[in-house]
Amino acid sequence: MTLEELYDFALSEGIDIYDAALPNTQSVSLLDDDLDCIIGLDYSLIHSRADEKRKLAHELGHCIRGAFYNRHSKLDLISKHEYSADKWACENLLPKEEMQEAFRLGYVEVWQLAEYFDVPEELVKKALWIHFDKEML
Repeated sequence: MTLEELYDFALSEGIDIYDAALPNTQSVSLLDDDLDCIIGLDYSLIHSRADEKRKLAHELGHCIRGAFYNRHSKLDLISKHEYSADKWACENLLPKEEMQEAFRLGYVEVWQLAEYFDVPEELVKKALWIHFDKEML
């Protein structure tokens, strides 16, 4: 998905996106009183299109997967919800089949894949683990 496709997807799902001052988190997703998902992005802290793409896809992952946690609950695992949001982002920004095609084309370094898919290297590393490392276990 391109950045524009992510915004179109959010619109089609009825997910509102707001510019918000979020100095600690940079982006956030939450449910309003009607249980509709809302995303806040601190555009002043977005460093590139790739960064914006990663942050938006991650927050959409929270919304689509219902991966919300209660930070006050000792029984809720934050990492489980973060993984679910990251997995959605990887599946939509770096689909396994498209990554395999990139490998065949000679894109094998993390930085090459990041440029090819227009995402940060951090997300490429997560996608490699999600799509491939578990197969090797």
